[in-house]
Amino acid sequence: MTQNEGQGLVSPSDIADIAGVSRGAVSNWRKRIPDFPQPTAGTTSKPLFSRQEVTAWLERRGYTPKQDAGETDVWAALNLWRERLSADDAAELVLSLAVARKTGAPTAVEIRHVPRQIVERVQEAVDRVDVSALGAAADFVLERLAKAQVKVGAEFGFVGSRTTTLLANLAASRSPDVLYDPACGIAVALLETVNLGARPKRLVGHDVNARALHIAAQRAELHGVDIELTQTDVLAEDVDPSLRADVIILEPPFGIRHYASDRLTDARFEFGVPPRSSADTAWLQHVIAHLTEKGRAYVLSPSVTLFRAADEGIRTGLVRRGCVEAVVGLPGKVLPQTSLQLALWVLRRPVAAAATERVLVIDASETVAPENHVAAWLKDPAARDAVPHADVSVTDVLAAGSVLTPHRWVDRTERKPGEVTDAYVNGWAAINDTVQKLRNVLASYKHFANFRKSRVMTVGELVEQGVLELRLGRPKDRYKDVPEVLRGRIATAADVRDGTLREIGIDGDYDKYPELTREGDVLATTMNTIRARVDDAGGHLPSTGVHRLRVLDRHVLSPGYLAITLNGSWNERFQGGATIQRASIKDLEVPLVPMTDQHNIELAVFAVHRLHEHAEHLTAEAAAVRSALLDAVRYNAPLTNSAISARGSGHDGREDSEEGAK
Repeated sequence: MTQNEGQGLVSPSDIADIAGVSRGAVSNWRKRIPDFPQPTAGTTSKPLFSRQEVTAWLERRGYTPKQDAGETDVWAALNLWRERLSADDAAELVLSLAVARKTGAPTAVEIRHVPRQIVERVQEAVDRVDVSALGAAADFVLERLAKAQVKVGAEFGFVGSRTTTLLANLAASRSPDVLYDPACGIAVALLETVNLGARPKRLVGHDVNARALHIAAQRAELHGVDIELTQTDVLAEDVDPSLRADVIILEPPFGIRHYASDRLTDARFEFGVPPRSSADTAWLQHVIAHLTEKGRAYVLSPSVTLFRAADEGIRTGLVRRGCVEAVVGLPGKVLPQTSLQLALWVLRRPVAAAATERVLVIDASETVAPENHVAAWLKDPAARDAVPHADVSVTDVLAAGSVLTPHRWVDRTERKPGEVTDAYVNGWAAINDTVQKLRNVLASYKHFANFRKSRVMTVGELVEQGVLELRLGRPKDRYKDVPEVLRGRIATAADVRDGTLREIGIDGDYDKYPELTREGDVLATTMNTIRARVDDAGGHLPSTGVHRLRVLDRHVLSPGYLAITLNGSWNERFQGGATIQRASIKDLEVPLVPMTDQHNIELAVFAVHRLHEHAEHLTAEAAAVRSALLDAVRYNAPLTNSAISARGSGHDGREDSEEGAK
């Protein structure tokens, strides 16, 4: 270990957190500020930096590094051994050391095949954390591990996830005496509820996974919370039929099949037999069976459960008996591992006069952070004015086949005069803002009188000269030699054309697979049109029709410049073919100029790209103002020029001035 590694190692995302800036800002520092610290470990796609060097650099630049209770120390210590520690081992190591310190147990902790030197180094960091902050430190590590390797969180629950925040906010708002989670994982939602101030007399967590419950028990110990944890498959057996809870929160595994042999005779399923194809409605019935008479359950499910034909009978039973108090449609990507759109069910015990009841339907699909607002929407009718919603009678829902999708009941077209006025005024403010950004980009744009004469070389020639390495993509079924978990990283020709490449990166566990792209590789397709993009983070498997170009000599060629020139109009002449137009990648021409010119060209193209983006925004904003103007006529909304002037005068243009300077 070098002297600079004494404080451990940090990743670019860690640096962003320490400095209080975006990940993009750190990326710009690395590319454009020569004295920014160089990586001391990690990989090309996932570099690690000396925390000591980074902290010193930030202080020299006038930044005040974030201070915490020691959790960053623990994470930085783990990063020293990232290439030798799996995510599972890292989690177990930190939790075991933290629990040993909290309980006063012997500090000698043996973790499967983890070398003693690693244990001792991480233990030093854990020992520097105040005992009262050990729970926060362990959670910080779990959250970072889940972000670095999504499957960890997808399996057991994400610390700090939006869905957890949603459920915890809802549970805490009711101050339950008994709080129950039938699929608690590592007890994220249960503990966050307590962290928000709830003080249940009894917390109960069930889960099928023994390792998840082990972590849950460790986390509960660190946070000083008593949770009754039981390993059981609640859909196969009701391990505690007499359990009744004031509040039940549930984020179950989605879309699993339901094979319980006694599902036809299980007393919990009084609203209908769950289909074998999906257990989503089985979870709904399980929580209702365990509610007190005045209790509430908050359950997340895929939105398809709101309208799927296979579930209609059970939905009808739930609605007819008054068990569905509310349904909230959530936006996509509230879970980091999937874009699956989710719905929140608010459930209760059957109501005697259910026919006179109503179902509150809320459409939060376009709300930025519904997890922070749903509790208020459910409690306060006035708060619902901020979100599209409808109060629907039970009889109307039943007449519509018990379809509960929000867009079926919520009319988004009706607008209040005040909303129209705001849209018109805000639209003009946005136009003024975009016009100022256009001026800033134009002011920062470098106009070049000329470039030095270029030497035109083909991709094939650059490969022969050792400047480039070329690898062809292959069909998904040809990647049988890589782990199944990596096959979700396929980069298609459409991804390259449309700019939909995800920023994945490479975990240390997968560095040995040469099929994966590295940071700075250029992905190109010549199918139908020629497009090339830099893979900024790496970690993709190029599919059919995608070529991976790796710059081997960056003194000769910049990856960004390579991608720009491959997109040049002159290369379109190489397209040919009777059905699908395509070109030979080796024929494409790259006009080589000195590296200084390449860098300047990249900056110029970036500025022009920003002009194009702002122009598109201006078009959209003008269309919004036109629509608002017509709506003002329809809904009798007042429009005033003074309000427009006041709203449109606040932007000083600093954002794009700084961006142009970069």
